[in-house]
This record gives sequence, structure tokens and C-alpha cells, in this order.
Amino acid sequence: MKFRVLVFTALRNLNRNKKRSILTMLGIIIGIASVITIVALGQGYKNKTIKEFTGETDGAVVLMATFSPETFTEEVSTMEFFKDKHKSEVENLESVESVEFQYSSNSLGEFIQMDFRGKNINAMIKPVEEFDVSDEVFGRNLTNNDDLLNDRVIVVAEQTLKNNFDNIDELVGGIATINGIAFEVVGIKKAPPEEEISFFDMGGDIKIPKKTYDKYFSGLKKVEGLTITLKKDSDVKASIKEIENTLNSIEGNVIKGKYQIIDTSGVVNLLGGVLNTITMFIASVAGISLFIAGIGLMNMMYTSVSERTREIGIKRALGARKKDIRKEFLIEGIVITMVGGVVGYILGIIIANIISMYFKLVITPSLFTSLLAIGISIIIGLASSFIPARKASNANTVDILK
Repeated sequence: MKFRVLVFTALRNLNRNKKRSILTMLGIIIGIASVITIVALGQGYKNKTIKEFTGETDGAVVLMATFSPETFTEEVSTMEFFKDKHKSEVENLESVESVEFQYSSNSLGEFIQMDFRGKNINAMIKPVEEFDVSDEVFGRNLTNNDDLLNDRVIVVAEQTLKNNFDNIDELVGGIATINGIAFEVVGIKKAPPEEEISFFDMGGDIKIPKKTYDKYFSGLKKVEGLTITLKKDSDVKASIKEIENTLNSIEGNVIKGKYQIIDTSGVVNLLGGVLNTITMFIASVAGISLFIAGIGLMNMMYTSVSERTREIGIKRALGARKKDIRKEFLIEGIVITMVGGVVGYILGIIIANIISMYFKLVITPSLFTSLLAIGISIIIGLASSFIPARKASNANTVDILK
């Protein structure tokens, strides 16, 4: 029998049992939609993470330039070692596509200089949004009202002051000047016992309400390094060496040290691999529904074979070959899963886009996800229909027509 005749016959048989076909197809749709949604969201999150890390998503090589001083002190921590001349010198190199300043974030705080009662104190200031009233302090802790009203108040750690002052508790209510702006010291956080001091305690030497910080220090950003994007097909190792030599040849640094280049591509590849593994694992768990849908399809095909026993016998008697009968049932299974796969793919992309709106991800249909949906559909269709189709093709014509 011609292939188009087999396809037409398969479609006619599916239409005869429309409700059963749709219900069987529904399992495929749900399974495919689940897998595609997870894969699309995983890919979107991966792209977002890499872009936040390097500023690129197209595989460009991005390098980070940093400065390592020979000796590190609080004074050194407030200095900037990358200026316009460093940026322009690197930009002029032939292998470099673009250069941007890399600014520090204030998640752990910013190093500043505070003038307090005639003393210049280098410290880390940290904006806070959650106010812990359980901290033991001289005076009081920061409150939500301080944040709402943009009050110019701060809480200073006792360790920050004890090297310069004796009677710490008498300093509460004093006025400290930071970047020419006066702040009231409403509290001094008591130093914890030595056995409770932790390396991971990144609370900051000075705490300030977040909204107050944003109002007065929104422009306080320290240049920590350079983000360097290389031209495509550039020799990475040679470019790194050239950039390091260029930066280290520039004179003018007050502090001795060395400029170094970090290749982020290895970290990005590792990060991308981890995210892909997690996505595939979750998609595999969601894919269990496809296994269940495949069993449902196999059950439907067995039922169809049983109901059409006489039809199969008549076709065999009229000259239909075993492989024609087998192909007919295989086509029916593949048609159900293919239609279910296409609908499931479209539904999965729609759901992924809806969810991505809440997580600010960019979801774009890709060749990988479309091939994944089609490939899974064909495999399920073949695997679930093969045994019933073989049973139908091997049926004894004489026994059927008795």
C-alpha cells in the first residue's frame, strides 16, 4: 500500500474514535508542555545569569582586570587603582573589543572615611533594610521609621571606635561626618565575645538605613576593576599577557602592587554546565508524565487492535501485507504523539513566557526545544505502538475470518 493511503487510513481510524484519541493525546500534551516549560525557563535563567556575570550571552570572551597591592590596609581599601588612562590604554589594544569600568556593589558595604570628634576613621558602611532590634547596643538600634523618614542616623560597631576612644558609651548622640554630610550616632553596637567573632560576620562597621544611603550616597561607587571584552578569534592567552603588561607599565600608582587579568570564560562554562545539569534533571522528573502517557497510548493501541480484528483480517485477505498493517498502526501512534507534541510545545512556550514575566527572564523559542519536543514525540509514538502494531500484523488471517 502507498504511504499516503496508510496515512489517510490512520487519520480516518483516529477520527472514528475522536474522544479516545483526544484523551490519549492530552497526556502527551501535558508531558511535553511540562518538559518544554522547564527547559525554556532553565535556558532563560542560564542566559540571564551569564549576562549578569559577564555582560554577554553570545559566547564572547570577557576578562576581568584587578589590582593586587603588596600590602593591604584600610587606607588601601578605599583607593581606586583604575582610572581613565588605564581604560583608554587597554581600549587601544588591537585584540580588545570594548572596556568598561567594573563598579563595586554595596551588598556587603562600601569603604568610606568618617570624621568623628576629630578622628579620621576608615570603615565599611552598609545600608540595611531589615532592622534587628535584638543587637546589644549603647543607645538604640536603627528602626523602620529611620528608613521611612530618610533620617541621617547611623549605628557604629564598638570595634571601629575602641582604638580611638576610651569611653565608648559616652559617644552615643555624637555627630559623625561622612563625605561632608553630618549623621547622628544613635547607637554603638557592643563587641561580641572573642569566641563568638566569626570570619563570616559581614555586618559592616557602620550601619545606615537603606533609603538614607540611597538618598545621600547613590553616586558612591568605587571602581574595582575593568571588564574587557575581546574581539572574536583573538588569542586569549596572548591577549591576557599583553593587557597585563600594558597595565603594569602605566606609572602613577602610590601603592606598590600588580595588575592581573582573570579569564571568566572557564567560570562561565562551569556555571552554564551546572545550570544545564539542574535543568535537565528537573525536566527528567517532569518527563515521568510522558512515560505514563506512553503507557496510555499503548493501552489505546491494544484496544484499537482488538476492536478492529475483523477489519485486519479482511485487509489481509484482500492482499495487504504484514508490514502494511504494522505501518498503519505505527502511523496512528506517531500522529497522536506528533500532534500532541506540537500542541504541547506551543503550550509550554506560552506558559514559560507567562512565568518569565515574574522572574524577568527572556524566553525565546529555540531549535533545541523544538527538536526536543518533536524527537520525544516520535520516540514515544514508536515505542508505544510497536508491540500492538506487531501483534496486529502477525494475526492469523484464517483464525480471524472463521
